[in-house]
Amino acid sequence: MKAPGFWKERGILAWLLYPASFLYGRISLSRFNKPARYKAHLPVICVGNLVAGGAGKTPMVIAIGAAARSIGLSPIFLTRGYGGTESGPLVVDPKSHSVREVGDEALLLARIAPTILARDRVQGAKLAEEVAASGDGGGIIIMDDGFQNPYLYKDLSLVVVDAQQSIGNGFVMPAGPLRAPLLPQVRRADQFIVIGEGERAPRLRQLAAKLGKASNHATLRPGKCNLLGGTHVFAFCGIGRPQKFHQTLEELELEIIDHMDFADHHLYTEADAEAIFNRAKEQNLSIVTTAKDHVRLAGLGKAGDKLARKAHVVEVTMVFDDRAFPRRTIEQAQRKFSRR
Repeated sequence: MKAPGFWKERGILAWLLYPASFLYGRISLSRFNKPARYKAHLPVICVGNLVAGGAGKTPMVIAIGAAARSIGLSPIFLTRGYGGTESGPLVVDPKSHSVREVGDEALLLARIAPTILARDRVQGAKLAEEVAASGDGGGIIIMDDGFQNPYLYKDLSLVVVDAQQSIGNGFVMPAGPLRAPLLPQVRRADQFIVIGEGERAPRLRQLAAKLGKASNHATLRPGKCNLLGGTHVFAFCGIGRPQKFHQTLEELELEIIDHMDFADHHLYTEADAEAIFNRAKEQNLSIVTTAKDHVRLAGLGKAGDKLARKAHVVEVTMVFDDRAFPRRTIEQAQRKFSRR
């Protein structure tokens, strides 16, 4: 979703919506505080955030999954499949499932490790246990989102925070970006990871420190890209904050001559694909996009296939100030799991 501009500050519109925000906060808090219904037979790490919109959860999930593999574990990703029609539980198959069925994040994760889609997180965890039982080595469940969902017990909850957005104006939806009242969320989290640079995050880190919560810092860095610096490009994306993608391209010294920004998780059409391709061709520009956007081009017919072949995917990777953080996080979750 694209965050409204008034979520940044406590302006008139935010205050007008505050009564609805207060009611939503009470309802979300009553759900948030419900006891867990199920403890999985595998360690569970949840990667979530405090606010609506993107903050870097999926790159964090991928980083934790890579760390799990490096110590001999078999990660299994668990997602609700935002933007898809399937409710699950099911094992995502990139070869047979479409983005309209399972969403872009599920398809992206399924290219890396076994991925379970389930709106019901408990049923998803049970299917993950079956997948782990049929494989080799110890399994671990890594949830992409679900921090506010109380029904599945989490051994460790990591909360990612965008340094530029942080908690916005501090109000709960719809007056602000918070998914639930701030203090109960901070108390429930185990660790905070601030991503990027910005002026808003230090206040949240101070609050976390007062409550005895650890916080760390990470940066999203450009990954592989076969375009040379100075290349003139046409950029398109449908993510929560398109400017973050534009910043990544600038770090690669690519010159954005033209661009098209769509809503978060936008489902591309053949007309979209044709328009992007033609606009770039008219200006003789190389086409660049994100990994999440690229998976959404599958199944669009000739126009989508043509754009998918021409588009250069700019990957991003999560780089931690403390490089041992992902591995230490997994070990902490394992210790908590063993003490249940």
